[in-house]
Amino acid sequence: MQSILIAIALLATPDFPAAIQRDLNLGSPPRCSVCHATDSGGAGTVVQPFGTYLLSRGLRAFDESSLQNALLAAAGENHSSNAQGVLDIDALKGGLNPNAPSGSVGGDLTPAYGCSSSGPANVLPVLGLAILLCARRRAREIADGRHPDS
Repeated sequence: MQSILIAIALLATPDFPAAIQRDLNLGSPPRCSVCHATDSGGAGTVVQPFGTYLLSRGLRAFDESSLQNALLAAAGENHSSNAQGVLDIDALKGGLNPNAPSGSVGGDLTPAYGCSSSGPANVLPVLGLAILLCARRRAREIADGRHPDS
């Protein structure tokens, strides 16, 4: 049972760049590096000013509603992570990195891998869950006499 819960938790991991894209109606999702140290993302790597600001406004891992609330706070508080007056939300909508100095494009903000769904998917949890569910179904069918091997 514990393995099923772990697999479900891994499947439930939100795609924060896609959620930011959806919530702010962006043309493409931002790179993971607008919050994380690198595009690899990961726990404990939120070091960028925009990311630490979102954390200070209640952002929690695996919780897209907390992300939405933190983005609403950024919009409502007119927050600027670059300390030069460009608002975070305006920067993202303009395809800019909210941490970068005013007027500088933070490169292509479309994520290439890491915390984004555009990278290679980790199918091991899904495969493990599928195998477990098939094995349990087969065991039940054998026990009930409904399987050809019984």
